[in-house]
Amino acid sequence: MKKSIFGLIGSALFLTSISMHSPANANEPEFRWATGLDYTSGEYSDDLTTEILYVPFTGTALLGDFTFKATVPYIRIKGPGTVVGGGEIGPITRNRVPANITTQGGLGDVTASMTYTAYMQNNTMFVDFTGKVKLPTASSAKNLGTGKADFTTQIDMTKKTGDLNLFATAGYRFMGSSDTLPLQNGFLGSLGASVDVSNRASIGLIYDYRQSASINSANPSELTGFVSWKLAKKLRLQAYGIVGFSNGSPDGGAGIQISFQP
Repeated sequence: MKKSIFGLIGSALFLTSISMHSPANANEPEFRWATGLDYTSGEYSDDLTTEILYVPFTGTALLGDFTFKATVPYIRIKGPGTVVGGGEIGPITRNRVPANITTQGGLGDVTASMTYTAYMQNNTMFVDFTGKVKLPTASSAKNLGTGKADFTTQIDMTKKTGDLNLFATAGYRFMGSSDTLPLQNGFLGSLGASVDVSNRASIGLIYDYRQSASINSANPSELTGFVSWKLAKKLRLQAYGIVGFSNGSPDGGAGIQISFQP
């Protein structure tokens, strides 16, 4: 759900990162499913607003210290044609004169990732090493995607101290570029914290910053606040709001995600 990764962040967000890891059950395969709604709106250096609706369907398999994840999304973009894509990769601004407002929707870019988790300090700290690929399944003609594959490597660190959870991400994204849409590789990173306010609920903040994939475009800079509820033993709900601080980010947005274990 996060506009970068985390998704994150990402369906990216760390909204389920702490609850997803269970070293005590490392020898028992687990499968999880998640879906939700993500809405953002921004001008992205234009006078006209671009609205993006992103609906991910995610399947996750936890096998020992390895996590495999795949996301198949629906995406809808309403705007002047100056913004491409969204969701986990985030919107990309393109050097194009704004046109009339149109609405395009369809299959988004499918993403797949593999993560290895190292548990430390009596399982109060863990480090994730992740490789991710974005497949060009979204229509580039409709501005739903770039039409090229992207690759991301990143490290996520989480530390739990009592009711306080601290986390950080550092990574690098290799962008698929073309003559019609030239893009550049870049670093990404985030810092955040959450507090367990009860056995079932937590609240937190994440700051996300990354180098723009668009040449001569502002680097995205965003703050996300979230609330997470454990509705049942195998059911969790997250809600979040986003505020952008640069022309490379949406002005604002909100989303909701529900994840469950069969």
